[in-house]
Parts: sequence; C-alpha cells; structure tokens
Amino acid sequence: MLEFGVSGKLINNALVMFDRQTDSLWSQFLSFSVRGEFEGTALETVPLVLTTWEQWTKENPETIALRKPNSSSQDQYEGYYFSNDAGVIGEKISDDRLPRKELVLGIGFDDGPKAFPHSELRETRIVNDEVAGKKTLVFYQTESTTALAYGREVDGQELTFKLEQSDGREWLVDEETGTRWLPFTGQAVEGPLGGKSLERLHAVNVFWFAWTDFYPDTELFGVS
Repeated sequence: MLEFGVSGKLINNALVMFDRQTDSLWSQFLSFSVRGEFEGTALETVPLVLTTWEQWTKENPETIALRKPNSSSQDQYEGYYFSNDAGVIGEKISDDRLPRKELVLGIGFDDGPKAFPHSELRETRIVNDEVAGKKTLVFYQTESTTALAYGREVDGQELTFKLEQSDGREWLVDEETGTRWLPFTGQAVEGPLGGKSLERLHAVNVFWFAWTDFYPDTELFGVS
C-alpha cells in the first residue's frame, strides 16, 4: 500500500504525485509512474462523478462529506476557470476546434482518444457510440452539467439507449428490451434486465487544452 503526496511538479500542467514509500513520481492524468522504482506501473482507475453537491446528495442522501477544519467555502480557482489562461506553463498544442477552456469528457485514452464537448452534450443529452473498440454510452444532465460514460453491452448484448421521463424522474431506457436504468448509477431497476448494471468507463472531465496536450490526435464528437 502506497501513500501519496503532491510533488509540486507538473506534466503538461497536470499534477504529478509522489509516493512516500519510494519517492517514485506518478502522473495524475496518465495514472502511472513516470520516474523511480515504480516507473511504468499503472494505478487502478476508479470512476468518479463531477457533479453538483445538490445532485450528488439527491442521488446519495446518506453521503458523508470530508471538509478540512477552517476551510473556506470560496473556490480559490474560480478566476482561473473563467479566464483564458492555459495554466502555469501554457498549452503545448493549440487546437482551435474548441475554445481553450471548453470542458470535454475524454474517453479512450491511449487505446483511441475521443473527446465529447459539454457544449455538444447539452444539445444531444445522450450518445450511443463506439470509442476505442468499446460500445459506449455517454449521458449528460444539463442542470448539474454532469457527463458520464458507460459500456452499453450487457451479457454480450449491445444496447441502444434513449431518455424517458416517468414517475417524476429521468430514466435511461434501452430500445432492445425496454428496461429502465438509473442514469447516475447505470443500474437496471425495471424490465427484463432488472438487477443488471452498466459498466462505468474510465473518463475524465477536463479542459480542452489539457486533453489535447496529452492527446493531440484526439477524435472530437460533434465538431467538424
């Protein structure tokens, strides 16, 4: 078991960690060690959700929140989010297909990167796609600006999804079986596939300039 800290170093403006046991350096963005005893070793990736606190507690009402003593509720990076600044060392790749600070959902990584702009997802809400050879579902909730990626094969069956409103909430519904799925968990709650779960895919919500610095040849959804 390793314990990590912040090294103060950057790779393409992305955080570099170190482990206290060997002082190996680890790229937060790439999820593997770039120097030291563990160089080349990959960390297990655990899918996360970038959403609002309101939406999170609506889906997970028993959540316990970690807050440091005397911490401020003000976001110290708010100015950075809304500026055109590309970080401490600037962007390495300039790709004008999107504004520099456009948020994208990045999927596929070294197996075949593809970026889904939040601006496009606000219009489409749901995308049935294939990324890096994986049948992929992208879901977007406008109110909380939440973008999630799932695998859309269950027990070897490829599913095609749409959004429906019923019982006072929004559902993912697959066209093949009519099963209803919870968008934020990927769990099937009603229908022939009830009890099944969609696989959460490793994906990151990140600024466009940061994604293209690591993946300059990325495919881009919805933008020519």
